Amino acid sequence: MCINFGSIVSPSQCLAITFEIQSYLVERGRRLQEITESKWMDAFGVLLVLVISFALGFHKTVRQDLPIGIFSTFGAAGSMMVTRLVTKRNNIGNLIGLLTAVNSAFVDYFLGNDAAFLTYPISFLGAGASYLYWKKRKDRVPRKIDAIYFINIAIAFALGVALNYIGFTDFLRAPLGDNTTKFTITAIITGITYSGILNTPRMYADSWASWQVYNVLKLYQNVLFGNIAYVAKYAFYLLNASLAWVVWHRIRKGQDYSEKAN
Repeated sequence: MCINFGSIVSPSQCLAITFEIQSYLVERGRRLQEITESKWMDAFGVLLVLVISFALGFHKTVRQDLPIGIFSTFGAAGSMMVTRLVTKRNNIGNLIGLLTAVNSAFVDYFLGNDAAFLTYPISFLGAGASYLYWKKRKDRVPRKIDAIYFINIAIAFALGVALNYIGFTDFLRAPLGDNTTKFTITAIITGITYSGILNTPRMYADSWASWQVYNVLKLYQNVLFGNIAYVAKYAFYLLNASLAWVVWHRIRKGQDYSEKAN
C-alpha cells in the first residue's frame, strides 16, 4: 500500500503517481537542456554583444592607427560563440577559442592591459588543451570534482597574481605604485578566469561555477558604474553559466536528453 497525504491508495495508483512524477521530471530536464543548447540562444547571445559593441561605439576605437574597435567587436562575438559551443560540449568552440585568445591579447594590450601578452597565452594553451582532450573523449560526459579540480584553482590564482605582477611592474623593473588597485582587481579576475580555463579540459561540471562567480563580479561592477549595456551582456553570460552548470551535472548523472545521446 502507498500513503499519500493521509489517504491510502492501491499499489497500482501509487505506481501511476510515481510514473507521472518521473515523466514530469524527465520532461522538465529535457526541456531545460533543449533551451540551454538551443540555436536561438546562440543567435541571441552573439546579436546581444554585437548590438552593445556598436551601440557604445566600440567599433570606432583606433589605437596607433589600428582598428582595435573592429577586432574588439568581432572578438566579443567570437568569444560568445565559444561559450555557447562549449556549453553544448561542441569541440569546435575550443578551436575557435584559440583564435579569440590571440585576438583578445592583441586588443587588451592596445587598450592598456600591459600584462596581456603574459596572461593570454594561458587562455590559448587552455583552449588548445581542451580541444585535444575533448577530441579523445567522444562521449564528452562531464565529471564530478576531485583533488585535481582544486589544484587547478590554486595554480590558476598563483598564475594570475604572478603574471599580472610581472606585467604591471614592467617585468619587475618598477613598483606597482598607482597601479596597485588595477593590479589587484585584474589578478583576481584573471585567477577566476584561469580556474575555468584549467578545469575545462577535464570537463568538470563545476568548472561553470568559476564562470558564475566571474560573471557575478562583472555584473556587480557594471551595475555600480551604471553601464546598463554591459549589465545585459553579463546577465546573459551568468544565465548561460547557470544553465550549463545544471545541465552538465544532469548529463554527468546519465540524464542526457540531447539528440546525439539518443
